[in-house]
Amino acid sequence: MLEPHPPPAAGVAVPRPARHRSVRSSLGALLVLGLILGLSSALAGPVAAEDGPKMDARALFQGHARVGSWLAIEVRLQNDGAPIVGELRLQGGAQGGTRFSLPIDLASPADKTFLLYAQPPSFGQQLEVILISGGQTIARQKVAFTVHDANQLIVGVVAARPQGLVSQLQLPANQNGVAPVTVPLTPADLPDRIEAWSALDRLVWQDVDTNTLRKEQISALRGWLALGGRLVIVGGTAGPSVLSGFPDAILPYRPSMTDDVAAASLTSLLGVLPASAADVPGLAGSLDHGRALATAGDRVVAAEAPYGSGSVTLIGFDPTVGWIAESKLTSQLWRGLLPPRTSTATGIGDDSQILSAVQQLPALDLPPLGGLLLLLLGYIILIGPINYLVLRRLDKREWAWITMPILIAVFAIGAYAFGSALRGSDIIVNEVAIVRGAPDATEGSAQVYLGIFSPTRGTYQVALPGGALVSAPIVGDLFGGQVAALDVVQGPTARVRDLSVGFGSLRTVRAETPVDVPKLHADLQLVDGVLQGKLRNDSDVVLESPAVVLGGSVAVLKDLAPGAESIVSLKLSSFLNGQGLSDKVIGQVFYTGSASETQRRIATRHQIVDQLTYDPAFGGTLGSLPADVPVVLAWGRKSVVDVEVTGQRPTNSANVLYYIPVSMSIRGTTVFQSDLMRSTVLASDAMFFSKDPNAINFGQGSVTVAYRPIAFNGTFTVSKVHLSLGFGGDVVPARGQPVGPLPAECVPVDAGAAKPLPTDCPPPLPADQFDGIPEVEVFDRTGDGAWRRLPHMQGGSTFDLDHPDRYVDPTSGTIQIRFVNDRQESIGVPFQVSLEGTIR
Repeated sequence: MLEPHPPPAAGVAVPRPARHRSVRSSLGALLVLGLILGLSSALAGPVAAEDGPKMDARALFQGHARVGSWLAIEVRLQNDGAPIVGELRLQGGAQGGTRFSLPIDLASPADKTFLLYAQPPSFGQQLEVILISGGQTIARQKVAFTVHDANQLIVGVVAARPQGLVSQLQLPANQNGVAPVTVPLTPADLPDRIEAWSALDRLVWQDVDTNTLRKEQISALRGWLALGGRLVIVGGTAGPSVLSGFPDAILPYRPSMTDDVAAASLTSLLGVLPASAADVPGLAGSLDHGRALATAGDRVVAAEAPYGSGSVTLIGFDPTVGWIAESKLTSQLWRGLLPPRTSTATGIGDDSQILSAVQQLPALDLPPLGGLLLLLLGYIILIGPINYLVLRRLDKREWAWITMPILIAVFAIGAYAFGSALRGSDIIVNEVAIVRGAPDATEGSAQVYLGIFSPTRGTYQVALPGGALVSAPIVGDLFGGQVAALDVVQGPTARVRDLSVGFGSLRTVRAETPVDVPKLHADLQLVDGVLQGKLRNDSDVVLESPAVVLGGSVAVLKDLAPGAESIVSLKLSSFLNGQGLSDKVIGQVFYTGSASETQRRIATRHQIVDQLTYDPAFGGTLGSLPADVPVVLAWGRKSVVDVEVTGQRPTNSANVLYYIPVSMSIRGTTVFQSDLMRSTVLASDAMFFSKDPNAINFGQGSVTVAYRPIAFNGTFTVSKVHLSLGFGGDVVPARGQPVGPLPAECVPVDAGAAKPLPTDCPPPLPADQFDGIPEVEVFDRTGDGAWRRLPHMQGGSTFDLDHPDRYVDPTSGTIQIRFVNDRQESIGVPFQVSLEGTIR
């Protein structure tokens, strides 16, 4: 560092060196210049920000999503500066394996809103939206999101005052102990595309004008319902007019008036009424379709109707006010209206099964063993004996140092040519798709997996006209190895930029898009336990091997040509343990090492059905479809998504499953058992509680479960209630041991009490014996309502409940059962309920 000389003595003039003055002058000039530049930058910064575009980004559904589901991000751009041409970009997809982009063109001035779709990764809480123009980032904003457990129930609430509803929705945790999440929403939070609805399981609507919904939102709502969503509409302070925006096709009844509803009419929904129960106002009308849940005179005030694989429930009264809310009866009501999440939702949380189906290509097979052996044998013979004999004949054995490398090179080239010939020289696009539709309609939604096979290493530009949403597979690309992330450009024509495919490899991309579905008409009735009627193909395509599936019962029909009809006759039976639905629909598939085209197609279809029934929570496939209505599964070979590869003419193959839920009427004597019964956990204070489709497991405490049959129209007169322990889903015997409730004096008040029971009571289970079976109680609907304990049951037995009409609601067919475990040991027991009766 330069420092000044010490001051001279007083009175002596000592001139400073010229060099030091020059340095200090330079430092001063630099300091002034730096201050000027810093001030200029500080002044210029706000000006540039004010002149540049302003970005405001938010995630719809309040940012709630699942792995594999699409998240809609609304981006508002305001531009008062120079025109901008560029892209909105964000990183997302399976574990961040996809970059999504959307071209934008902003004039000046401009105020535009764009929708960008992403699939958020399983880890993280934010996605960053970036505006790129000319290779420069000119605006950016982070958007928060929340990824939920694959089996966690997500309930959206659209209400004028959502706080009252949200506070009531105290729903039980799932089998993994994860509590449901309730999300207050507004109509502006609902996406325009059905693909972005897949994260939502249930939607509750109250007192919000449905006419504020855009037609795209209504269309997406209908598609979401058809694919398994549940809409619950409840009354409030507004009148029937707020529901006029909903189409008649989804409503069980169109409310025409507000009427006083007697409290006694709500017993089937609320159970035992309190002393303070009084008449309540409710939206009333005439039942159009579905089943009535509560009536007031000749008018319906609560009803439920299926729509595709989903349902719409309309409760005409307000459950958040008056004696209904004060009595806390709504806890039971909501647990029945909002059942746990099932696999019928639009999203696929684990796509490993369908990815295996994409691999069914001859080009990906191992070389035939016979060909390899012949090639190896020829190599050994030629490089050994033949080479030696020829060189000896020519008396040039020393040439072996030359001929052997030449022969090795020749055979290496031959082996490469042999492998190339087996794999072919064409780009192959193998399409595997699940297309979901509705009866008598051509609108549907497709989940498509596109396997792009390349015989050589290459980079391709792929285009999908029609605006499909494209991403990487959920569980990763099983057959392409570690590859670069997808670069997806969204728009009317979706594009994948620079898709790299390795030598002889398959690269899989996933696409979801609205598509046209073959129009199918169904007229089915369940009469005396037999599903009968007919199917008619009203489309111009052949529907191959259509199968009608109701629960675990399957009827496979012949191919349906355009305009052709087929008769359906299916006697319902309980599904057998260990047999998957794909075996019933397709037949068993055995691997033989080589396969014909027909065998490959059968194997592919088998794996597609496995995808429908795959439950990652239990690590296997189920034997039934979790749908409340019959489902038609039919097959096609025509691609549902156009794929263009720049500079190439790919060879296309397709396997398409059409999944079409259809309605049916039920009448006569019917047995609802196993796969035709649904269960909902109403309450649980037990430790370590879990439940699968056939069994319950819990520690000390109690669990209350409501069992009900699939939806029906009319009144159910029950004749038998079968209670089975230890059958695990197998056929319930037609006749069981009669059983009735114990007298009140025979029920111990306290399991540890020493007071002896009357001598005529059945002896209780000794304290030193534990059979792993809980005590069972049924809810008696008669009188004031009460829980009745049954005698201790034995495993592997079936019991017929005395006076079953006391316990089964004739409107919905619901019976409530409570399991009690007074021991510290855990209980795990298969338990099934079967209802037999007549529907009129």
